[in-house]
Amino acid sequence: MEIYYFSGTGNSLHVARELKKRFPEAKLIPIIRALKKKTIRTEAETVGIIFPIHALTLPWPVEEFFGKLRTGPATYLFAVATRVCFAKVFLKINRLMKKQGITLDATFSFEMPETYIPVFQVYSNEKIREVEREVQKKLDVIKKTIAAKEKHLPKDPGGWFLFSHILYPLITQYFRKIRFSGMEKSFYADPACTGCGICEEICLSGKIKMKNGKPHWQSNIPCTYCFACIHFCPARAIQIKNRNTCQRGRYHHPSIKATDIMEQKECTTPSIKLPVGFLSVWQADNDFCLSGYIEYGHKIVILSGKLFISNTSCSKNSIASFFTVSLAFYY
Repeated sequence: MEIYYFSGTGNSLHVARELKKRFPEAKLIPIIRALKKKTIRTEAETVGIIFPIHALTLPWPVEEFFGKLRTGPATYLFAVATRVCFAKVFLKINRLMKKQGITLDATFSFEMPETYIPVFQVYSNEKIREVEREVQKKLDVIKKTIAAKEKHLPKDPGGWFLFSHILYPLITQYFRKIRFSGMEKSFYADPACTGCGICEEICLSGKIKMKNGKPHWQSNIPCTYCFACIHFCPARAIQIKNRNTCQRGRYHHPSIKATDIMEQKECTTPSIKLPVGFLSVWQADNDFCLSGYIEYGHKIVILSGKLFISNTSCSKNSIASFFTVSLAFYY
């Protein structure tokens, strides 16, 4: 089994990992990394795709993925949306794969904690736990369906026809062509930014680049609207102009770390536990990048051999020992 996933704040990655617990033989593959291939071929007997919903439809990287996907003739193909969506979303997937003669065998969608803070408030911790309990129940049901390779293609209720067939396309088009394009130019870092560089490393499109210790969003690279930069910023410094995000909370799935999201776009080695924290190493182009965390409240991020300290009260001895271990591994 192969499970492909796209995740900015960790909801879809969490679901992918939970399905792997139920199917230990499953291999998890990031969609962002798979997109580097001209054609995505798989001979796995069962293939799953897990993704969030953006503006009532597929995130554009997921849409591109389905256009490149090639499976074997006997492959059982299922899709899981980590937000309740119209059946029309899955019909769109079938249209994207029509030329290859591929169609979905099973589709599922369910609610997970909200991440679109320009409109919604983040959930309380209590509600997050409540949602998680429901997700686990749904995944148990999904496991049975997948294990038996059953067909599961639910349709929209009859009363949803007007919305799903008329309003849905209009809303999706509005967000894709107008609202998202305007938002893409509206990201900025407020004065709380410490210049740690996490936003650059976690950006799934490579749009963010650090300049003079501050993030800049490159106009020639499309945004995936995953919001990883917003929700994983330790200083909550990344905002969107005129969207009131400075008054909103932040959320990422409690089981998902920033390095887990970063790993979608890079070839990585697992984190190495150190006496004072951990060290992660991954390859970006021809460089090795490092990130780490010292466990007494002082965060350190090492990027291509550069050391950024978000709290200058960190002791010199701690910095020296951590940096020495990091460089020893780096070389």
